[in-house]
Amino acid sequence: MKRALTALALVPFFLTFAAADDPPAKRPTGDITRGKIVFENICGECHEAYSREEKVGPGLQGIKNGQLPTGRKATHDRLLDIVNDGPAEMPKLKDRLTEQEKEDVIAFVLTL
Repeated sequence: MKRALTALALVPFFLTFAAADDPPAKRPTGDITRGKIVFENICGECHEAYSREEKVGPGLQGIKNGQLPTGRKATHDRLLDIVNDGPAEMPKLKDRLTEQEKEDVIAFVLTL
C-alpha cells in the first residue's frame, strides 16, 4: 500500500518534467517548384543546375544520385550546411534566405 501511495505521489513530479519538454521544431517541407525559382535567382549565378559544367562553382547535375561534386554524400543536412555557411569561396546564405526558401532550394537540388 505504501508503494502505491509513493508511486501516486511521484506522478505529478514526472508529469511536470514530461510537459516541460518542448517537441523538436519541425522543419518546413521543401517545395521543388519554389526551390527552382530560388535556385535560378540566387544559386544559378554560380552553379549550373542541369550539367556538371563549372561556372564559378561546380555544376550540380547528378546530386539526386546521392553524391555532391566534391564526392561527399548528398544529404539534406549537408546541403543545409552548404547553403548556410558555404565553403570559403561561396557566400553564406544563412541570413539571406528564409528557412522555407532553404528547404525549397534543397528540395530542388536533390532532384538534379
